[in-house]
Amino acid sequence: MQTDIRQNIQTLKNDILKTENDIEEFLKFDYIKGAKRSIHQLELNLKYLSVIANGAPIDKTEDRDVMEFLMTHYIKLQKFTLLY
Repeated sequence: MQTDIRQNIQTLKNDILKTENDIEEFLKFDYIKGAKRSIHQLELNLKYLSVIANGAPIDKTEDRDVMEFLMTHYIKLQKFTLLY
């Protein structure tokens, strides 16, 4: 079970990074509709990662890493929402 949770966390982290790259590309080419859709997806993935991490039986170091990741990427989300 812990392996599944760790795998879910890693998959979500990868999805978040990919979505952020997509948003940057969409904004570069003024594709606002795609950027908005991706921003919404980013928000959902961050919330889901937060829920999983808060209930996950992981050690303090892993938990701290996930929380730092979330904080960093919530800040990025805020910057993206200000751009459009």
